[in-house]
Amino acid sequence: MRRHIVFFLVLSLTCTIAFPLHAQEIRNIETTVNLFATGNAQVIQKWDVTVVSGTEWYIPIDNLGQSYIHDFHVFENGKEYENDGRNWNSDRSLAAKTHRCGIVEKRGGNIELCWGQGEYGDHVYTICYIIDNLVLDYGDCDGFHWHFLNDEWDVKPQHASIKIVNETDREPWYWASPDSCNVRFWGFGMEGDSRLEDNAIYFESTERFRYSSFFSALVRFDKGLFLPNSLKTSDKSFEEVRKEAMKGSNYNDDEETPFEKFLFWVFLFLFIGIPLLLIGYAIFALFRRLYRRISGRHYDKKIFGKNKIDGWWREVPLDGSPTALYSLIQCGDMLAPNKYKIFSNIVSAYFLKWIQEGLVTVEKDPKKDDRVNLRFAPAADGGKESFFIDDEIERKIYNAAFEAAGANNVLEADEFKKWSYKHDQSVTGWPMAAKTAGRTVWNKFSQEERCHAIEFKNYLNDFTLASERQAPEVGLWKQYMILAASLGIADKVFKNFEKLFPKVMEEYTQQSNMMDMATTYTVLRSINNNSSSMMTSALDRQAQRRAAAAAAQRRSSGGGGSISFGGGGGGFGGGHGGGSR
Repeated sequence: MRRHIVFFLVLSLTCTIAFPLHAQEIRNIETTVNLFATGNAQVIQKWDVTVVSGTEWYIPIDNLGQSYIHDFHVFENGKEYENDGRNWNSDRSLAAKTHRCGIVEKRGGNIELCWGQGEYGDHVYTICYIIDNLVLDYGDCDGFHWHFLNDEWDVKPQHASIKIVNETDREPWYWASPDSCNVRFWGFGMEGDSRLEDNAIYFESTERFRYSSFFSALVRFDKGLFLPNSLKTSDKSFEEVRKEAMKGSNYNDDEETPFEKFLFWVFLFLFIGIPLLLIGYAIFALFRRLYRRISGRHYDKKIFGKNKIDGWWREVPLDGSPTALYSLIQCGDMLAPNKYKIFSNIVSAYFLKWIQEGLVTVEKDPKKDDRVNLRFAPAADGGKESFFIDDEIERKIYNAAFEAAGANNVLEADEFKKWSYKHDQSVTGWPMAAKTAGRTVWNKFSQEERCHAIEFKNYLNDFTLASERQAPEVGLWKQYMILAASLGIADKVFKNFEKLFPKVMEEYTQQSNMMDMATTYTVLRSINNNSSSMMTSALDRQAQRRAAAAAAQRRSSGGGGSISFGGGGGGFGGGHGGGSR
């Protein structure tokens, strides 16, 4: 008896542990709406999900208006589900619903599209149905406002995309400007972007759905894009529908008030004078920069005590801090490159520091001989949260790279780049944070000691020209290389020292955990590529964000851009709830 009790306890514990490992989830819903000249549409959705509970998926669709939904089908792995028509029974068991689908008709003409979940685990379902009379005749134009995804899902989608395709075989859709277009479109209810491309309108989420997230599309077409007399007539004008949808949105209204027109002329007047002033200042700044470069007088006298620093210094400056050296150059060198361009050098410096300290180990990349991967110490060995790192900027970079490496703790090609693209706002804030944090370090040093930092930079750059070429100790050389990396000249300095002191450099590579000389070159090249692509990726994403902001007029005029989370009232289709039950 005791043996049976123990068996059932173990079995219960196993089940308790096993099932919560994966939660019910909807990873992606990809929707394609094929729009025909009659105004009817074929909707095709691909659901990428994980099933751990429940017996069926369902989509409530309310407020159909003059539209009608039919020909509902579900496919999985090339197999079509058996269709129960409009007589779906939700009270059946999981097994009874497996590979079956159907429609539940509710009061007021509302419906639910339903299909069986099948076995627990991962699934990719393809569902399709027809919407009759999606596009309505609004008198001066045609269009629709339809809710394709509901709010209040019990399982929130992680990603969603909607593609509305022109299958009319008539005039292609285009949007060149508010005065040169035959289609306008707006999206509501989710964080995302929209665009018109290749005769199709695209909407895509950029953030995971919240409980209140949904998606509705408002689309306006010029007359002539659909077959005459094929559309149902709306009892509202399109302008009434548009204004109802815009309430609570962050779209700008197209209509200008007299005050707004007055402001326009004021700004127009100002923009004639201000550009001329800017052009004059740019010419002055160009000549001033040219003078500083030729004369060598380009350092801030308040910081260094002089504006020309020519000497050499052989000792490690600023306590060997890459962040402090970066900040000092940014604050005190009038010819310093922009903060984003050289910040990636700090990232390279810290990668090299972690390799030398053994926090990160070098591994040959199995895919490319001229590339290495970087393995971080596992969490059990202190490779988590970087609590052992005092420097704030170094800790930020370490945590980011550790997260980018993923579950296997190996930072492979493009992984840091992809991470930075997703976290662009954090990454593009690092240079200013480093400038501020580094200032607290170099502020503690005298002007003479700050000059030593620039003289040390001169020394590394000009070492082959020095009359005294005494090789530093290997321990000191490790600090040299870290600071050389923070200046973006590590590969140059390594090459110069290798020519002069090959034995010392060979000892350095072995003590720095980089195997041999050839591997060291590969490491320096790889960490430079990792670092520069990281910052470039974040800046590219920021440029995309700026372009989206600059397209506000295009967006409010129905030419694409970011989707409004608010607004979207009125319209047809959709409803509340849905998902799994």
